[in-house]
Amino acid sequence: MKTADTAYINGRVYTADKEFSIRSAFALSGDRFIAAGSDEEIRALCSSQTKIIDLKGRTVLPGLIDSHLHINNTGAMKLELDIVGKQKQEIVNMVAKARQKAHPGEWIVGRGWLNDEWPDSSFPTKEELDAVCPDFPVYLKRACGHGAWVNSKAFETVGVTNDTPDPVGGEYLRKPDGSLLGVVTDQAQEPFNKAIPPYGKEQLQKIVLLAQDEFFSHGLTTVHDAGTDEKWIEAWEELYQKHVLKLRIYASMRVIGRPSYDELYSGSMKYFQKGLRIGMYDNRLTARAYKISCDGSLGARSAWMLEDYSDQPGHKGNGKWTDEQLYTILYEARKAGFQTMCHAIGDGANRQCLDVYERLLKELPDPDARLRIEHAQILAPEDIPRFHKLGVIPTHQTVFLRTDKKVADQRLGSKRIKGAYAWRTLIDQGNPLPNGTDSPVENCNPFVSMYCAVTRKDEKGLPENGWHPEQAMTREEALRSYTTWGAYAGFEENLKGSIEAGKLADFVIIDRDLMNCPAEEIKDIQALETVVGGETVYQKA
Repeated sequence: MKTADTAYINGRVYTADKEFSIRSAFALSGDRFIAAGSDEEIRALCSSQTKIIDLKGRTVLPGLIDSHLHINNTGAMKLELDIVGKQKQEIVNMVAKARQKAHPGEWIVGRGWLNDEWPDSSFPTKEELDAVCPDFPVYLKRACGHGAWVNSKAFETVGVTNDTPDPVGGEYLRKPDGSLLGVVTDQAQEPFNKAIPPYGKEQLQKIVLLAQDEFFSHGLTTVHDAGTDEKWIEAWEELYQKHVLKLRIYASMRVIGRPSYDELYSGSMKYFQKGLRIGMYDNRLTARAYKISCDGSLGARSAWMLEDYSDQPGHKGNGKWTDEQLYTILYEARKAGFQTMCHAIGDGANRQCLDVYERLLKELPDPDARLRIEHAQILAPEDIPRFHKLGVIPTHQTVFLRTDKKVADQRLGSKRIKGAYAWRTLIDQGNPLPNGTDSPVENCNPFVSMYCAVTRKDEKGLPENGWHPEQAMTREEALRSYTTWGAYAGFEENLKGSIEAGKLADFVIIDRDLMNCPAEEIKDIQALETVVGGETVYQKA
């Protein structure tokens, strides 16, 4: 047994090992754990040179893993208009102020509006933006990223008129008279994405470091980036080489924006030809997954449903690709050795993904493929058992419950809701359920997410008895969703996810006991110190 460089004693350490062991101490050597045990057992590994840290009874968890978020968008929120949680008039006022500072030709860009939280939950209009900003193009993404609120100047800049037809897989929402409303969804966002100047390398580096600070402050040590561009990796590599980027990133390559199928295919093939990159920079950067989006979001009514939305007859949302198109792309990804991650929220999109995955696994058998469906949010009851049967991993964002519960029942109806947010059912059927926040769709705080998983309530404690509480997780499952299950989803269960000998020394010290504090307090848990590879990367002031 190695001698410890550092030992932590007198704590409450949830190791998240197979037995969910609770220990009082653990020891590190270099960037790895060498043991977890009693104070006496760990002291026996110490020498006169060992640094011994008294935890003073505080709780320690393995480094937390967010299995689905967006690094670039999270960091960019610090550079753009942050309109999260804002009412409509507040956003209009923010745009008016931004206009005063804008330079000729500049786009005013922001993200975070959520009409479901406004007194009038109808979609906003271009005229409301035109009133304060008629001369600069405005592009404000909905919180989910699957819709945007734009002004007339933005439409004019990209050449979209009242006569422009909707693209396949997206909509220019319209008024009853057929004129443009001012909201665009999914593939209809692409003309704007192409017109807005992309970030340069220095901006990308600033963005990832801003995001890193945010993640570390919440105890996150690994994040799965749900859609990564090669330019971002090039920018990150410079920072890894300089040892200023310390976050562990599991990247899923994606053709950014809302591409046509031809653009998707050609862009994807470049990734597949480049091949897998695993464990670079001391196990801090891996790019072995491929991400594709198959529908939109429930909030934007662009999630692809098998039947009409209950509150919008005649509308099923937007599927992105034919079965054959999806199969062709994913076949190439699998042939190149990539794990595949399909965004699917509606039951229509989830069925398409499961059908294509079933076909893929017959054509290219792999008992350890770990194919993923990101969100797996609304499932036809007959499709739920297919996840375990096929070995497909459903990646969830339990924090979505806090906002989606306001609209889900009316959008889906009493029958379909039984297959929505069905965490208990999926777990009981033997599925791991990696968790995340989809940040910046929701704040990256994992403890709010765990709170939603355990209580099925929003942060105001509503509804009083929980929303469909029969689908709640236990506290152990909530922690596993951010540790061992997340590690498994990235083929990294032998490296991280638990405090065990030989694994990377990633952990977080928190301010209260996750397993025993009142359930209402889980959302209030604070990270006191975050450690990556034995190095403290965050300490609460």
